[in-house]
Formats: sequence, C-alpha cells, structure tokens
Amino acid sequence: MKEELAFYYQLLRQHALNDSHSGNGSVRIGNSFVITKTGACADTVKTDELIHCKLNEAPPQNASLDATIHQHIYQSNKQHQAILHAHNPYTIALTLQSLLFSPIDFEGKLYFGELPVIECETEHYLQVMPQRINDCLKQHPIAIVQSHGVYSAAENLELAYKWLCSIEQSAKIKWLAQQA
Repeated sequence: MKEELAFYYQLLRQHALNDSHSGNGSVRIGNSFVITKTGACADTVKTDELIHCKLNEAPPQNASLDATIHQHIYQSNKQHQAILHAHNPYTIALTLQSLLFSPIDFEGKLYFGELPVIECETEHYLQVMPQRINDCLKQHPIAIVQSHGVYSAAENLELAYKWLCSIEQSAKIKWLAQQA
C-alpha cells in the first residue's frame, strides 16, 4: 500500500496536477491510514517518509496539514479507502468565479454531471473545511475547493487518481472550447 501511495503521489506531480511540494495522499489500513508528510517532495518521496495515523487520535505533527481532512473522510465513509488531493490548475482556474462546475465533454458529464464548488474558508480552514469536503464527497467522487484544489476519495488509489485526471481533462476541454 505504501509503495502504491508514493507512486500515485509522484504521478500527480509528473502530470502537472501538483507542484513539487503540494497536494497530498493517503490510504486506509484497517483502523488507521498512511499519509504523505508535511512538505513532502513528490519527486523524491519514499515510503519510509509516509506518516502513520490512527483514525481515533490526532495525527502526528509531521503529517500533512490535511491529515485531519483525510481522517474525517475515513471516519465518515467506510467505502473510501484512498484519498488524493491535487491542485489541478485548469479546474482551479475555471472555478475561481463560480460555485458550480459543469463539464461539457462526454466523459465529464458521464462521471460527474454538475459539481458544486466549495468556497474556501482560509481563516478557519482546518475547523470548517473537513466537514464541507466530506459532505461533498458523500454525493460526488470529487470535491472542488475554490482557489485551492480538488479532493478525490475512492475505493482505491487508482480510482481516486482517475477522478483527479478526469476532472482536469474536462476542465482543459472546457477552457479550450472557451478560447475557440
């Protein structure tokens, strides 16, 4: 599981969904989960750098800043076994001025339909956003946080990765169509 998490975290960087030190990922392991550390470098991340967290205890200090978000999602949704968070540039750009994202391409419509865009509460991010993101993920495979990025929760890392890539492809297509 740790190797797979490191692999998908690196793919997010390789495909320009994150910069070298942004985003995060986790995978559930029984009554705990493993997550990327704060300030993890996607280009060089190693499995021994991943942080073990328990579902019923505060995450360690060196866990990703978003560890409490991942923890909240796992506690509330038994079907979610993997979470990836990326800073999809086209998705962010197209949702800066809107609280709804509607893909125009076939796959985007098929996978997502219309998606709410969650307003980012920057001043109280860790107090407010875990619940907002979790509520969205109960209804949709992804949660778009305005000006911040996309969270994807799924039954495995491959599917979580697919959702992040698919929404970014839909955003690129929509952006290109607007330029035409």
